[in-house]
Amino acid sequence: MMAELTQNEIAILANYRFVVAEPEKDVQIDFRPFLDEATMGVYLKRFNKGLKAPDMKTAASVFMKRHAFLAVLYLYSMSVFNKKLNVSPGNIILADAIKDGLWLPEFYLKNKSTDVCPAAGKREEWRMEAVRHLFVDNLFPVMDAISKSAKISKLILWENVAVYIFWLYEKILSQTEDHDVKARAAEDFSFLVKSAPGKLFGRHHNNPIARFYSEPVYLEETDSYIRLRKTCCFSYMLKEKGSYCKTCPRTCGLNEGV
Repeated sequence: MMAELTQNEIAILANYRFVVAEPEKDVQIDFRPFLDEATMGVYLKRFNKGLKAPDMKTAASVFMKRHAFLAVLYLYSMSVFNKKLNVSPGNIILADAIKDGLWLPEFYLKNKSTDVCPAAGKREEWRMEAVRHLFVDNLFPVMDAISKSAKISKLILWENVAVYIFWLYEKILSQTEDHDVKARAAEDFSFLVKSAPGKLFGRHHNNPIARFYSEPVYLEETDSYIRLRKTCCFSYMLKEKGSYCKTCPRTCGLNEGV
């Protein structure tokens, strides 16, 4: 069954860089060319120059980190509203936006109709297709083009996506006071990081998200539990004095950067 997003749902998704009004022409970025390796390479070179990044790999990783936020608003809609957004490349326009010195693109959907989950007994089948649509139709082909054009490991790009998924379910949805939503989100998260088959994520035999899911570890210097990354996202290359993210494996000697 198809249905529009309600005004309340739109207002909530706006917190996750969803925009309902079509962006001004001068800040629109057509999303479809990003699936082409050559076009992606040209864009990353331009993006790299704007970032003042030292190399294409850094620009590629940062770009994927920004685009990966699409997974947050999409999965939020899936788990909380039981609505599957249309994130086909041809349906997306990026709104080029700089906030506090960071490139934080917003997402505009031309067709805002959603596929509503049918009866509860059919949700597992509906969820399978929802997850497949996000990754196979969008994130994986974008990632593939980025990896080929910038010669960067997909492991880094996948972890850039994974950390946002972990954040959404562990920090945001686990805190909701709606018990039905909380239970549904917990089931969806378990599916994403444990039981979803690799084919739902693209050309994979195994689930590429599962490899990055591990128990948080205690760090005495910060007196907190964090989940260390398994790959470095290269963000330190853009920071003064090469400071690292607090979850960076380089600080613990776990990784050489992939």
